[in-house]
Order: sequence, then C-alpha cells, then structure tokens
Amino acid sequence: MSKIYTFIFSIVLLLSFVTYSQTYKLSGNVTSENTGEPLIGANVYIKVLNLGAVTDMNGKYEVSKIPKGTYELTISFVGYISRTENINVSADIVFNIALKESPVLLQEAVVQSTRATLRETPVAFTQVEGEEIEFKLASRDLPQVLNVTPSLYSSPQGGGAGDANLVVRGFNQRNIAIMINGVPVNDMENGWVYWSNWAGLGDVTQDIQIQRGLGASPYSVSSIGGVVNVLTFGAGGRKEFSKLKQEIGSDGLSKTSFAFSSMLSQSVGLTALVSRKLWDGYSQGLYLDEYTYFLSLGGVFGNHSLELTGVGSPQEHGQRTSQQTIDRWNSYGKTHNFNYGYLFDEPLNERINKYHKPQWNLSWNWQTSESSILSTIAYFSWGNGYGSGPLGSSFSTTASGYVDFDAAWAGNQNIDSTYSTTLRRSTRILRNSVNNHFWTGLLSTFNTQLSDMFKLTFGIDGRYYLGEHYREVRNLLGGGYYADVRSNGSQRDVNKDPLAIARTGDVVDYNNDGKVTLYGGFAQIEYNNGTISAFLNASGSQTGYQRIDYFNFLDSDPEQTTEWQNFFGYTVKGGLNYNFDQHNNIFANAGYFSKAPIFDNVFDFANNVYDDAVNEKILGVELGYGFATPAVAFNINGFFTNWSDRAISQTITVGGIYDIQANIVGAEQQHIGAEFEGRWKPLRNLEFGGMFSWSENKFQNDVSARLYPEEDPSQIVEINSYVKDLYVSDFPMTTAAIYMDYKYELGTGSSLIFNPEYKLFSRYYAVFNPDNRTNPDDKAQSWRIPDYYIFDVHTAYEVLLTNFFVKKFIFGFHVFNILNTKNYITDATDGSDHSNNSARVWYGRDRWYNASFTFEF
Repeated sequence: MSKIYTFIFSIVLLLSFVTYSQTYKLSGNVTSENTGEPLIGANVYIKVLNLGAVTDMNGKYEVSKIPKGTYELTISFVGYISRTENINVSADIVFNIALKESPVLLQEAVVQSTRATLRETPVAFTQVEGEEIEFKLASRDLPQVLNVTPSLYSSPQGGGAGDANLVVRGFNQRNIAIMINGVPVNDMENGWVYWSNWAGLGDVTQDIQIQRGLGASPYSVSSIGGVVNVLTFGAGGRKEFSKLKQEIGSDGLSKTSFAFSSMLSQSVGLTALVSRKLWDGYSQGLYLDEYTYFLSLGGVFGNHSLELTGVGSPQEHGQRTSQQTIDRWNSYGKTHNFNYGYLFDEPLNERINKYHKPQWNLSWNWQTSESSILSTIAYFSWGNGYGSGPLGSSFSTTASGYVDFDAAWAGNQNIDSTYSTTLRRSTRILRNSVNNHFWTGLLSTFNTQLSDMFKLTFGIDGRYYLGEHYREVRNLLGGGYYADVRSNGSQRDVNKDPLAIARTGDVVDYNNDGKVTLYGGFAQIEYNNGTISAFLNASGSQTGYQRIDYFNFLDSDPEQTTEWQNFFGYTVKGGLNYNFDQHNNIFANAGYFSKAPIFDNVFDFANNVYDDAVNEKILGVELGYGFATPAVAFNINGFFTNWSDRAISQTITVGGIYDIQANIVGAEQQHIGAEFEGRWKPLRNLEFGGMFSWSENKFQNDVSARLYPEEDPSQIVEINSYVKDLYVSDFPMTTAAIYMDYKYELGTGSSLIFNPEYKLFSRYYAVFNPDNRTNPDDKAQSWRIPDYYIFDVHTAYEVLLTNFFVKKFIFGFHVFNILNTKNYITDATDGSDHSNNSARVWYGRDRWYNASFTFEF
C-alpha cells in the first residue's frame, strides 16, 4: 500500500512543476442578448486556471497571463443564463458574448427554503455538485456516490440494481427525509425509500445536499438522521447544452443517455433526458432492464412563472434476498444466488422487482412584490408494480444450492378432489406482492424579506396517499390452481366460496388498502446581518391513517374499514451561526421533534388498533466550527440525538395456536458523535480532501409490555426486550475517507483527471431485531463484522474542441475496489450466539469497472 501512495505522490509532484513559458491575453465585451446593453459586473472565469475578471462600467473585461491551450470559459451574471464556451488561446484574442435573461422565478421559494448555505445556515451539511455526481456515479445507485460523507453509509445489500440502503448517523431510510426538489418522497405508510423507483435520478441531478440531524427544512419531514435533498435540472437551467453519453462496464453493463437544455423563447425553457440501461448483474439472476425519462418545461410570464417537471424510471430487475452464513457462502461462492434455480434447465429467479413510479410537479411562483414571493408546488405520483417471491409450502434446495423448481413442479401434480377432480393442485407457487399507490400533495410557501436583516417564511403542507396491497398468483409451477386456505382449511378471503380456487393472476394471501393524510403548517423567522445569522422554526402536522381489509372481513361488515386514527406531530428548532471573520465561524442548533408513528405501528394485520400507539420523541443538539480559505477549508462538529418512545413491532405466538402482532413502545436510544470533513488545495489543479466520523449509538433501556389479545383475553402476554446498553446496529460507527482530485493539462485543450478515493468502515455491529432479545441473561453485543476499506479510482480524459459541432469529448474510466479486496462483509444479521458462525452476511463486490464516452454539443 505504501508503494502505491509513494508512486501517486511522485507523479503528482512531478506534474506539479510543469510550467508554461508564454502567456496571452483575452478581452472583450459582455452584453445582454435581449437589449444589447452592456452588463456591468459580469463574471468571466477560466476554472482550470483559476483566472478571471469582472466587467467594468462599459461591459468590458480582460484576462491576462493565459498559457497557450484550449479552455472552457464561463460567463455568468445575476439574472442571466450562464454560458460556457471553448476558446483556443494561441495569441491575444478578443471574444465578445451576449447572455440571455434567466427566468429567475423558476428558482422557487419552496426549493430554496429547504437549502442550507455555508457560513449562514447553522446545520452540518455536505453538498455534492452535479458535475461530481456525473463523474463518479458510473451507473451505481445514487446513494453509493455519497459514501465519502461523514456519518453516512450506503451498501448494495444483495446487489440488485436499486436495492441499496442508506443510513445517516445510525438512522435508516425511515428516519431520513429524502426530498426531490424540496418535495418529500418517503413512503407515507412505512417511511421507506425504494431507490429502484428513482433509478435514473442521478442522470438529472443538479446537486445533492445532505443535511445531518434535524436539518433546515421549514416544514414537517421525518428527519431524525438527516435530510437528503436532491435538486434536479430545471427549465431555467444554468446553461444550454446537448449531451450524448454511452457507458459500458463489468457484467454486461450498457447504458445510453441523451440530454439537452434549451431556451425555446426569451421566457420559456426546456430540459429533457432519456436513457436506457441493461445489465446482466454480478450474481446469477440480477439482470436489469431500465428506462429513464425526465422533462422540465417552464417559463416566466410577467410576475408569474410556471414549471412542469416529471421523472420516472420503469424498470425490472432480479434480486437476491437470502443472506447466508459465512460457511454456506464458502461452500457455494460469494456471488451465488440462493433465490435462483432452474426449471427444466431454464433459469428462473423467484425474486423479481418490477415497478414504475413517476412523479410530476407543477410549480407556480408569484412575485407579489420586490421583497416577497409566493411559491406553490402541486405534486402527483402513482406507482404500479410488484416484488415476487415464493408462496405455500417450503421449497427444497438442490445439492448445488439452487431453488429446486423441478421438485416443486413434480409436487404440484397431485389431484385433490376437495377442490377439483381434474385439475392438479399446486402447493408451491410463485407470487407477486403488488403495491400500487396514488399520491398527491400541495406545498405552498410565502417568503418575504421583512427588512435588510429579517426574513419570514411560512406556509402550508398537505398530502393524500392511497396504497393498494395484495398478492397475486405469478406462476403455478405445473399445477392448475392454488388453494388459498389457512391451516384449518378456511379461505383466507372470507368473501369467497369455501372451495374457491386461485389461478394465475388471482388475488391470494392478503388484500388491503392503506390511506394516509397529512396536513400542516409551518413558520420560520431568519436573521442575518452578515456576522450573525439565526433562525427559529415551528411546524405542526396532523397525520391520519385508515386501513381497509378485504380478506379478513365480509364486504358487509362495517369493521372492514377502520376509523381514522389521527396523530398530531410538531417540530420546534432553532440555530445560530457566528462569523468571527471571513475565515472562521461557529454554529449551534437544537430542536425537538414529536413524530407520528408509522402505519405499521398503528394497526395490526386484522384491523386492530394498538392502544399504546403514541408519538415518538426526538431531541437533537449540534455544535460546530468552520474554517475556510481558498486553499484550506474544513468543518468539525459534534452531535447528540435522543430518540424516545420508539415503537417496535413483534409477532407473538399465543398458546402455540395463533399469532398476534404486538406493538411495543417506550424504547429509547441515544446517538452521540463527532464529524470532520475538509479539503486542501495546494495548487490550482490539485486538491486533497477527506472526512472522519465517530459515534457511540446505544439503547438506553429495556422495554416491557402486557398484551390482552382479543382472540382470548385470558392469554395475557408479557413481552420483554432486553436491549439496554446494546449498540444500535446496521451501521459503521466509525468511517473515514481521503481523496485526491488532480487535473493535468496536456495542452491544446486536452487534460487528464485523476481522482483516487480511499474509504474505511469500522465498528459495524450486525443488525438485530430488539423484539428477538427476550432472554434477560443475553446481554452480549451483536457480532462485529471485520473492519474493511475500499480503494476506488476515477479517471477521465477531456478534449475541448473549437470550430466543430462537438464542443467537448470526455472518456471516463472507473475502477472500483481497484486493489481487489476479497471477502469483505458489507451487511450482516446477528445470529443466535452473536458470532461469525451464526451471523448471516452479504459480501462486497470484487473489482469491477465502468467506462463512458460523452459528447457535448
């Protein structure tokens, strides 16, 4: 390892002494394309050289000491669309340019109110720019590019496309607010985020801001661990462009995308993207077939603007969901898929995910005065699709570790005269778990500048959600029907004939709807005098849940539909930032969040309402320091989060006869930690950066509950979860990363980019369910997986072209896990003896690559 670092440092040091013997001058005028007037104070900048100028009173500029070569020249001015042009400098040249007015109202208040600003907003945050995302993502799931962020962890889990998870400060996706253009997208029933629904989002991302802790969003969102706000390209884009990109990679990856952004008229703009991605997968059956589309059309009309934005990724991909013990992986190989098999020598995966969840936003902004703007977003989303799996009797496994579909087929050839004298009865089938939903909401924000120092933001937030959940027969595996009956022979659907049979496409196992409503309001006052900035925020919301069960109740039974269960939640938070000077600042924030329970912690599977369903309480405190100069910048902060009245779901078998779903409340966990991230730029084309995070996350108490089941009130059930002092699991409590960005100019407009990244993950304790910790003598921590590191290298070759219809060509090449680290574990579930012998794990991927070819026009 030391030899590699020495080699890299030597190359950088050698290249850093390259100088240019002759320089030239660039000058010209910047004017308005609409009026022809000179633009005073416009910025003219060559980023790679860190050279630039500001136009004078006549719109003139001059940039000196430019070495011979071809460069990207960026011209920007407030209220106008930035332009980037390629210029070939081989002598003193004059270059005049006109800028188009920008529809500034398209940068609406709803989006901007959720964003943090460096040295102004008193929260810990990291912002990843779109250029970096496009350069490093390399067709991975979007959260994977964020793994160099403090206290953030994303792993590919089973390895299926879109199956990545995301954890921030030890809190999973249910307790992280994921937003797209300021609109929350967490599932309204269970809070989860399925990244396969947003598979193509990385193609249209302008930037991602990760706010850790309660965050800066003024309205009610489920932010305990943090807020991840994805900003997509808009109709009023930063610049006009057309781009064609082709990617290829390991295991049959192929992706083609085309994107463009253009002003159709002086006030109307259009940005669009289409892409197609195919992949064989690095494990058997992990194929992917995905399309992505994105559209943003909008314009400014007087004091009003309208913008329609839509994004969707219809996709189908194979999965593997069966973690195994280390011994079992050693027997069959780390890339084996235990959900995969063969039926008459044809491959078949029991786990398939097929879904399409488009989201459309209609934004209206009204500039009511010079200091005030009303911004409203109406959003719509509807999802259709399923995840498949087995149903019925257990499937056997072949000696090769595959699902024995041939044995299931053979076992489905029997005649059961109870249901049919001619059709064969299937006892092992494949099913689709269907989850269709309709989701709509309205978010309206009024933002007014009360004075030079005070700003007021307030508004309303309303959402409605309907989810349809049922299973359907996918494949009868050789039989003619499936009898959807309980162990006592009764139909699961009480509305059906006792001898009813199910064929392909029929609904089986369960059928219920979930309805969720949320409406609330928020207000935030902000103060900023340049030295001190502060905010105080309060928000409240009423969340309502209703469940409709079409299987366990007759259609004539009024108990088929529950009463609405309503919970009032609120947030109070505030913070202060103090800038000592232009380099040093400190900040602090604190907040209290009363969070409504999720749908599953309100109802059981028989429409019973848990009597003890209460709000969860979160207290968060944060303190930080920042230092910033052009060469060196870093931030360091500490945090404390206490989560009480956490709800835990548990299934209890009563008397060995029937199960009840229990809701245990009162669990408390505490997260304490420190975070650091910084960068050092010793040369204009060389930057080093890194991050470090450490936390101590533990349960604070044991939990007990007494249940009186309706089925038999005499069967009082005592439930105890002995979790006090156990680590909160499923997250590395120590993470670190270092990286280097180096751009070497080859001359004549071409350059090489070299970006190695080293990431370390440590103190990861295997995930466990608190409801399984029922032995008071078992106080051992869950198994700690071995620490591991990953070394990735991103490289690119850029060529700037002039007097040609292609303005830029980029060849990107990425090698992940370049040192080919073997046998490292990224996720684990604890076993009975809390050791590596019983733990079930996912292994990380061996070395793999991605190459891309990009043409910008």
